Amino acid sequence: MLPSFVQPEIIPHKPGIYIYKDKAGKIIYVGKAVDLFSRVSSYFTSSWKDVKTARLVGDIASAETIIVESEIEALILEANLIKKNKPHYNIRLTDDKDYLYIVVTDEEFPKVLTARKKDLLKGKKWFGPYPSATTVKTTLKKLRRIFPWCSGKNQGAGIMNHAKRKVCFYYHLGLCPGACAGVVSQKDYIKIINRFSKFLDGKKHELLEELNSEMKQYSRKLRFEEASRVKKIIDGINYITAPTKISNYLVNPNFLEDLNKNSLEELQRDLNLPELPVRIEAYDISNFQGKEATGSMVVLTGGEIDKSQYRRFKIRMTGKPNDVGMHKEMMGRRLNHEDWPLPHLFIIDGGRGQAYAIAQLVNLKGVNIPVFGLAKREEWLYPPEGEVIKLPKRSLALRLLQKIRDESHRFAISYHKKLRAKVFLK
Repeated sequence: MLPSFVQPEIIPHKPGIYIYKDKAGKIIYVGKAVDLFSRVSSYFTSSWKDVKTARLVGDIASAETIIVESEIEALILEANLIKKNKPHYNIRLTDDKDYLYIVVTDEEFPKVLTARKKDLLKGKKWFGPYPSATTVKTTLKKLRRIFPWCSGKNQGAGIMNHAKRKVCFYYHLGLCPGACAGVVSQKDYIKIINRFSKFLDGKKHELLEELNSEMKQYSRKLRFEEASRVKKIIDGINYITAPTKISNYLVNPNFLEDLNKNSLEELQRDLNLPELPVRIEAYDISNFQGKEATGSMVVLTGGEIDKSQYRRFKIRMTGKPNDVGMHKEMMGRRLNHEDWPLPHLFIIDGGRGQAYAIAQLVNLKGVNIPVFGLAKREEWLYPPEGEVIKLPKRSLALRLLQKIRDESHRFAISYHKKLRAKVFLK
């Protein structure tokens, strides 16, 4: 039987951190989970043969949770909480093994390694500790695609004699910048490692500002290839993390909920909406010269991505590409589903034309829901009529809209690629 503090209304089916406390209110264990309720309830519904885990369960008097948006966020937050509170059972359950650290070596072309505490003196800089070695290694695989580093024994040796050396296997996979064969200078290589370090230091926003500034400078100088490379780094960072700082969770466990609430309230004010946009639906179209056109509907509920509400559409209209017409077809089919809950706000990928056409259709259906177009390039908001709304780049409202806009674009493209693949295989 589950204890009273383990109920779905108290512990949600969401990713995050769970914190166990004893009768004295002292933190005795910190863990992370993809589904908090399932993970926490499993402690009380399983018969533990392991003595240490059984003792932990016997000492649990209460549980708290912190919701996060990404696995990497959970990893870093878990490490910070363990380092800060030193929970008794986190130490006991590791079978006397040291936690894992991420280490940047002290070399001309530094490597990125994992190490135990006893090996930290060999590193120039280290991050951690992290309880899950598997998660650390998985995370590093993701980060290496964004911040590639060299892992060979002789990296940098080819700088003076690169004609005699070949690039390594990882270079061809995009996981090594090529210091092994003199493809990258030490200065540029160190820049990559410094950005990697800044990310693990929790300075993601500072790093993104730096990258955005660099990208704009390249664009102004018409150096579009370099600008594209920087843009790829920015997209990679945004993809694997949420737009928050880990330190905020340590100060306020309800940080994500408060951030979402503030973002929604700001959006309501900026767009002059009649009520708080608890449910927001965003729409995008993906096609190649009008062929295999697809549409996506993605949903934010309370400011969070709600994948259970996503819908995709195979566009039926044919002929020349007609973005407005495709959006109208998709919205018409969406509104015919009376069993789907209506949102408080529609966001359409595009400008004035798309917003006006969809607003006319929504009104004809007798639905009174605000409609705005969100242009990708300028990221301005277009009402069906009236002045364009230009939200500040750092506003919470714009970040919220960018999150749902980017997700709708990703969802539409993924379905479009799937349809094109089927056609190709026929």
